[in-house]
Amino acid sequence: MATSLSPADPRPGPPADPGSGSAADPGPAADPGPAADPGPGPADLFRGRPAEAADAEATDAEAAGTADAAGTAGAVEVAVLGSARIAAGDPRHDAAGRLGRLLAEQGWTVVTGGYGGLMAAVSQGAVAAGGHTVGLPMAPWEHLTPDRSNAELRWSDDYAQRLAHLLATGVAVALPGGIGTLAEAAAVWAAAQTEPGTARLVLVGAGWRRLVEAFGAELVVDEKDLALPVIVDSVAEVPAAVRHLLDTPAEALGARG
Repeated sequence: MATSLSPADPRPGPPADPGSGSAADPGPAADPGPAADPGPGPADLFRGRPAEAADAEATDAEAAGTADAAGTAGAVEVAVLGSARIAAGDPRHDAAGRLGRLLAEQGWTVVTGGYGGLMAAVSQGAVAAGGHTVGLPMAPWEHLTPDRSNAELRWSDDYAQRLAHLLATGVAVALPGGIGTLAEAAAVWAAAQTEPGTARLVLVGAGWRRLVEAFGAELVVDEKDLALPVIVDSVAEVPAAVRHLLDTPAEALGARG
């Protein structure tokens, strides 16, 4: 309300007491406090994280992974390696989906690279069978988005960190792939020579059988080295091969320094 003026006294009256809480001056507004941080949305989980936020996001991912993996504590983790270039409609893609279902039906956690192609096929197959899935995406690969079938993401800042995640699984299964798949399978194979507690290796398909034969002929290896991976012809044979490796001490297959 405007201040009234008296004809007898042209001066305005005294201002209202700010402490009175009058309509003329309701007093200072309440401090709303800092705005609540909504945190990352669901889509943020699948976008590449900036390198400068790696430490903070690693903490968040660890907490999220703990929640997502509730009920899977102690479950065997089986990693599956394979090409990102093989798309739906290819028989190898269909076989990868079947493998995911077979592994999940055993109660095993299914770990993949986290992206498309055979990795996505395996992960989606595992989810369809009610399995728990883990992806191992790379933070620097900002142009790629992990497949949404991954229930849990374990981000890596470099390839060495990603390989550490792979070697920490119980068994790694190699499907058809390229140089990356070959490199990861070779890393698992090499570690199995000297580290009995590391991941074991299953190779699936005639292509891997021919490669192992070539390695035996051309590399400096012996029968113990060549006996470390189990080679099967189809994904239907993988669960039995994984079970064999899990139940057999590594030393019996030739792991040595």
